[in-house]
Amino acid sequence: MSSSSNTSIAKKARTKAEADFATWLMMAKLGGFDDLPPNAQSFLTNYRTRLETMSEAVSTALAVREVYSTYYSEMGGVGAAPEPKARTPTTDAIPTHKLVVPS
Repeated sequence: MSSSSNTSIAKKARTKAEADFATWLMMAKLGGFDDLPPNAQSFLTNYRTRLETMSEAVSTALAVREVYSTYYSEMGGVGAAPEPKARTPTTDAIPTHKLVVPS
């Protein structure tokens, strides 16, 4: 499999992992933990266990990484799931207009 194919799989797996974890977490907070699939329950249980020893941000990052690694393999990625590149702001995300506030 080509490197670009693995890169494409990694991007899709990462995006799906972030979205799914956020959804699972919200469902669990709303009382729907038992309605989640077994794999989601397992990821959330590990997340909650880690909260006892680390910050929410670190536990969340680890949980998303676990989900991402699983998805990467399931989607056909070869080898270990690559670390995602740090996101950098694009010029499209930087406003070029000035906000005018009436005085």
